[in-house]
Amino acid sequence: MTGRQRPIPYDAVPNPLTRSKVSAQVSKTVAPLPKYHFHGIFSRNNTKVYLCGPDGTLLPQGWWSGGSCGFKGANRKLHEAGYQCAVRAFRRLEEVIKDKGRISLALHFAGFGKGRYAVEGVFLTSEGDRIRPLVAEVEDRTRIKIGGTRSKKKRRV
Repeated sequence: MTGRQRPIPYDAVPNPLTRSKVSAQVSKTVAPLPKYHFHGIFSRNNTKVYLCGPDGTLLPQGWWSGGSCGFKGANRKLHEAGYQCAVRAFRRLEEVIKDKGRISLALHFAGFGKGRYAVEGVFLTSEGDRIRPLVAEVEDRTRIKIGGTRSKKKRRV
């Protein structure tokens, strides 16, 4: 024999990027999880968190802001106000999980306030341990101004 090797048949080497026939059959039989939405809107003056169902409607008792969590005036923009909003939203999500079963969660963030970093931090703490595995997608909806008209006068609190 010479040093030539036989070519490997194309079907003999599985492509790691394609799904196997078994997993493709299993995924067809399993219904997708309902996707709930966690909206966080963070401004310089406040933090607002909303929970919406798979159809996009607001859940009953599904919104929190710095003011509704007991922070008044300039304290609504603080880190602690955003933290409390997220913790209350997580408690409500746990109630939804008890009622509906398994769900998936989409995160939608908008703005760059102090509360944004607080909410992101809650996902990494012990309060977020049960919610973190549910996250299916993360989206940043912060609007970025490029040119355009003159901005509004800066608000002073």
